[in-house]
Amino acid sequence: MHVVELAVCDTRVIAAIAQAPLTDGLAATMMAPLKNGIRLFGLALLDRLGSLFGRRPIYIPGHGRPGDLSIGATPDGPFGEKLMSPKDGTLWNDRVAARSLLRFSWRRPVPRAASVRVPFLLVVPEADTIAPVPAALQVARTAPGAELFRCTGGHYDVYEGGAGFVDALRTEVDFLHRHARTAAEGLS
Repeated sequence: MHVVELAVCDTRVIAAIAQAPLTDGLAATMMAPLKNGIRLFGLALLDRLGSLFGRRPIYIPGHGRPGDLSIGATPDGPFGEKLMSPKDGTLWNDRVAARSLLRFSWRRPVPRAASVRVPFLLVVPEADTIAPVPAALQVARTAPGAELFRCTGGHYDVYEGGAGFVDALRTEVDFLHRHARTAAEGLS
């Protein structure tokens, strides 16, 4: 969700790429099964209340299988966790503070897309079960000069080892070559 904001506000940015973009927190929240959503919301409220009294965060796993209590409880959740886990033995906790979910749902940068001021590429997987595809497509239609690339696979398939990785990487590198070169030429 931050990429849209940066493409609108940060004057140092010369081009932006949103890969498997999460562009609407509320729409993403609505994708979760109701039972899971209610449990997550309850933990988020409990965690926020605890924070007012100096309690340590209540953590929720970042990935899981459908039905698990986790942020990414999707069929490709375990694949995503595997892709994101460090291969060099670095300690990594796949978790999120529950209280952070209270702000997440209300983050909706889609309306800001019309104010994007730099070349902007959205790499949107065809079968994303985590980031709502319609919201990403709306950003691509609304942001001035935005480019859209639809890749194969799901949310994590844009990462190394995923079905859409090679095509997504090729598209992103081409986009950066075209726009970084243009920006560098404009500075000389």
